[in-house]
Amino acid sequence: MICKRLKYCTFLILIFLSLFFPSLSFSKQEVSLLEVTPRVIEYAINTVKPLLDSCAKKDRLSILLKISDILISPELGIHKNEIEPGNFIIYDKLEKLKLGFLISFRLSPEQKNILKEWHLKFMRKNPANVFFAPSADDIIKTRAAFGCSHYARSFIAVVKALDLMDFPEHLRYVISSKADDYDKALQKKDSEMTINGHQFVMVKIDSRWIAINTSKSQWTAMPEGFSPDSVIPPKNIPIKFESYPDVTFLLRKIGSDYNDDCDDNSLAALMNILRSGDPLDSSFKWERFEALNS
Repeated sequence: MICKRLKYCTFLILIFLSLFFPSLSFSKQEVSLLEVTPRVIEYAINTVKPLLDSCAKKDRLSILLKISDILISPELGIHKNEIEPGNFIIYDKLEKLKLGFLISFRLSPEQKNILKEWHLKFMRKNPANVFFAPSADDIIKTRAAFGCSHYARSFIAVVKALDLMDFPEHLRYVISSKADDYDKALQKKDSEMTINGHQFVMVKIDSRWIAINTSKSQWTAMPEGFSPDSVIPPKNIPIKFESYPDVTFLLRKIGSDYNDDCDDNSLAALMNILRSGDPLDSSFKWERFEALNS
């Protein structure tokens, strides 16, 4: 009788909580896109660490840039099974007609498996989500990185696995928008227009924030006095990288620490972030950049 009463009381409590606190979730929390998994640890220890140990320069920035070098290297990096991004979209269209084999026959056996697995796992709701949904674990498992978010997530996960940061908040995932794309969308008030952007990381070394373009293993120092907490609309904060000299990016969202993946796991969420800084808000929150800097 007592057991039945306890079960009944527990049931009533759950109903009460769900009614008055609808944001609470009783399901298992989703794994972070930056999670350190056994697969990430294995790659970090067996592939990355030996190369770091042989590195002549031991200062923190040199070590971090070396990790980026390794991740983008053709032999030991995370893109040796890379599939041309457009092939994912073509495969999705052909597979609706059961003709996906027409695009996959040119791929290696590993790439064919990745194409099918990622199509099932990431592309059901929106085919473009394959650009943004894979976690560091997915990417390191398959070695199929092809985008900036893939490199940035894998970089953070490997650095965490090797325990190279003194404080979690000194390494952060960063999302930025392409300035001219944002201005065009803002001018037209078009929330359906695609805004291109770039994901990378920031690291605090001594008292200075450094942006590392993990797609190219390059860095640029942020202005003195910069704080990630200053990335708040409506004021734009621009950044440029050596690899893209004619492109200005605008900071849109920075993680609170190296566990914060910023929730950019879908095209819809990312576009909202590029407009407002919030994955759930599609409104334009930042002012126009070009007009203020022309």
